[in-house]
Amino acid sequence: MHLDEMRKRLTNVAAEIDWKARVATKLTSRHFRGRDGDVDVRLPDHIFGLTLGRFPVLVTEIHLWPNETMLSELRAVHNQMIIARSYLSSEEVIDAHILFVAVQPPSGVDWRKQIDRIERDEAVCRKLVWLPNVDDLDKSFEDFRGRTFLSEPWALASARRDAALDDNAELVERVLQEKGLSAAAARAWVDIADNYSDDPDAMVERLIGVMETGG
Repeated sequence: MHLDEMRKRLTNVAAEIDWKARVATKLTSRHFRGRDGDVDVRLPDHIFGLTLGRFPVLVTEIHLWPNETMLSELRAVHNQMIIARSYLSSEEVIDAHILFVAVQPPSGVDWRKQIDRIERDEAVCRKLVWLPNVDDLDKSFEDFRGRTFLSEPWALASARRDAALDDNAELVERVLQEKGLSAAAARAWVDIADNYSDDPDAMVERLIGVMETGG
């Protein structure tokens, strides 16, 4: 029921802010673009894809309890997003999101901690969780919307023409080095990501090649 509710509400919000909302079946494909045959990994059973304005999103349910179930479902939707990315341009990949409808856990479960754990994990893409409140669906959804791109925070900000653009290359290189790459390899990885093409297989081969040669 809540997945249908989420679809309706996301579509209504898009119309409210004058964005196009389109069903994106390619995002829920079970095989990579250009390949025959379904992948041999777990994928979500109940999921749909939408494009909201310029944002491609996957929407699915997630159980916050037990922990093993949550992690299994998280891995499944990660697998789906990796497939979905093969159908997206580099600009679309940057805007991709997974939006979860959480299944209410039993009383006594620290669901806030579970949601925080999901949302802090930005592997694959940005993720956000709506925990519907059956007593007040409208308020719980508006609270959720307020944390998403659908709140259009940029529309409320004053324009600045002299603001410096974010430059996080040094931060990315430092994190990669902390994970074991050499300084040269880290710089090469950043360069490869900056020049991303629509061929994910070729990109992976280049990244692996850098690791093998040390940069």
